[in-house]
Amino acid sequence: MDKTEFLNELALKLAGLDPEERKEILADYMEHFAAGETSGKSEQEIVFDLGTPDEIARDILAERGESLPEDSYYVPRPSQPKKRGAGFKIGVFLAMLIPNLVVYSLLLSFWGVVAGFIGSTVGFFLTPFGFILDAVLNQAFEWYKLFGTIGIVGLGFIFFVVTIWMAKAMIMATVGYTKFNIHLMKGESKHV
Repeated sequence: MDKTEFLNELALKLAGLDPEERKEILADYMEHFAAGETSGKSEQEIVFDLGTPDEIARDILAERGESLPEDSYYVPRPSQPKKRGAGFKIGVFLAMLIPNLVVYSLLLSFWGVVAGFIGSTVGFFLTPFGFILDAVLNQAFEWYKLFGTIGIVGLGFIFFVVTIWMAKAMIMATVGYTKFNIHLMKGESKHV
């Protein structure tokens, strides 16, 4: 708070006093600011030293047997949700039809990618069974197939982590967009 704000607020708090008396009090506080500025203090430091205009006004009015009027207390009421008719809902549905077709088509295609990653992960993890089956049926053990199988299983773990991450992201995107549409259809102003 600077000097101007301080003096304006003090004048406002002392509005019930005689105008001459109020001018005299404000002149005294202007002198406090002038004295503080000559001693090298900033306006904020002077305001801090003086106290708040509210405290000063309460003290001055208490000396005169008066009190500072209390500020009115406002409690906002929660807004009632607007009742939307069928016409509004049909209008919103039609307005959102094309964007929803596009977005849900994209979501469906991304879910296809997730399904592909799930299939690949399962295939990578089933590779050891293929190795064992090959070794039993052909009755031949080859080291390069064993190391290839170990490498593919390692790749399966990488795909597993990526698949979980992608599935979580897709679930969040799908649920979030669906909730957005539900709120929009209900006519609520807050989305997700």
